[in-house]
Amino acid sequence: MQEEYMEYYANFDEEQRLVCQNITRIEFDTTINQLELFTDSAKTLTEFGAATGRYSIFYAQKGLEVTAVELVPELVTQLKQNAVVQNVELNVYEANATNVSFIPDSSQDIVLILGPLYHIQKESERQDVIREAHRILKPNGVVAVAYISRFFVAGLLAKMSSILISPQILSELNETGLVTSKDVDPFFRTGYFAKPSEIEHLTKSEGFSIEKHVATDGFGRYIGSAINSLSEQQYQAWLQYHWLVCSEPSLLGSSNHGLVIARKCS
Repeated sequence: MQEEYMEYYANFDEEQRLVCQNITRIEFDTTINQLELFTDSAKTLTEFGAATGRYSIFYAQKGLEVTAVELVPELVTQLKQNAVVQNVELNVYEANATNVSFIPDSSQDIVLILGPLYHIQKESERQDVIREAHRILKPNGVVAVAYISRFFVAGLLAKMSSILISPQILSELNETGLVTSKDVDPFFRTGYFAKPSEIEHLTKSEGFSIEKHVATDGFGRYIGSAINSLSEQQYQAWLQYHWLVCSEPSLLGSSNHGLVIARKCS
């Protein structure tokens, strides 16, 4: 399973994903906006699953000391190249987010987990990731945990192909957060799709208190063509509206991505 995951991301254009269209820009813009209160006073930040460095480089440009951890070798190479092009210094490690023993205890103000949980199918390993974040955070440090909603994925499967709408596939997704059908691409077969309440429970059970829980994209993916056709001025107006309502609990399950921001209990 990990080989399939590694191959998928080795060939996927992760660099452009967050900027190529309005419905993906919302994910980046909302994450940055919701973290602003916590990152403004931070000095050290670690990102698990940094990919090509979109977030890590952004925060390094803001003056933070950034450690970027990424598992896929091809993405690590691109991350280092991007840091050079952007003229920023990063501490870059090729490693799994379940074990970052090279980062000292209680050394970080912020830990970002903005992708790893999308593909960690074992509960024990998801717990390991959150425990590692807790270990390296300073007292009262903040973790940001992103997830993909299994409720959104059910709708996405229906949109992709009627073949995927079967009692077996939907039951598996609803009960386990997995989609193992041979009829989906590797992103889904290697994915893990969570319930919003599950991510809150995971963070709280590992010694965090919830500060915020937001629907990162809201319902924008359901009207994707309309959002993508907006002018820049219209996109900014929609973004401002989205920020006003993204903390509405009733939107969490319908959003493609969710974001839990939690503080380490001292």
